[in-house]
Amino acid sequence: MSKAVVLKKGFFVAGHPRSGTSLVCQLAESGGVSFPSDFEGDEYNKEGYYELAEAKELSKNLLAEAMTPENTRTMNKIVRRLNEVEGWPGLKLVRIPAIFFYRHLTKNMKAIFVYRNPANVKASLFKRGLGEFPISWLKNSNALVAAHENIEDSIIVSYESLLKQEKHVREGFSSLGLDVDLERVMPERQTQKDSRIYLTEDEQNLYALLQELEKESCHQ
Repeated sequence: MSKAVVLKKGFFVAGHPRSGTSLVCQLAESGGVSFPSDFEGDEYNKEGYYELAEAKELSKNLLAEAMTPENTRTMNKIVRRLNEVEGWPGLKLVRIPAIFFYRHLTKNMKAIFVYRNPANVKASLFKRGLGEFPISWLKNSNALVAAHENIEDSIIVSYESLLKQEKHVREGFSSLGLDVDLERVMPERQTQKDSRIYLTEDEQNLYALLQELEKESCHQ
């Protein structure tokens, strides 16, 4: 079996699809993080997706099979590519549980977790004709909470706080050593707001918890 390659350091951005992960990557990039990417922008993410094709596929396979020999070889390729980046390399994940596989291989790990009102997330997914993501918002967001609890240098921010350029957002980024350019946030590009899509009680409760954790993590 292939031996896992260690990631010397890495900045991870993780969140459910349509929650603002690409915007957070854009801000982290303004603070000096470099995100290798294979996907250009489109009408939904004009500045690009900040994703590696192999990492995107690997996340699916890791959650289905864990660290098989093939998955280990693929991860080694990704880690080697990140290790070649000068300064801080960045990696975006939308299948949040996959971050735990990287956590065990990373010497110096920092993470920004982003969430959004789940009603607007669902509305945005419907708008794209995607329906439900293979991992539900509830499961993915519970993994977000668990990952934040297990990664010391991490913060949680909301898409809504980013759009408003809230003071605590800048403080949160600064706590991770990032001086970001919040002027790159363009609220006019927001899609789906104030959606009245039905949420379960569990989704409402978890959304409220994320709001509490955001305040705690950005005011350490």
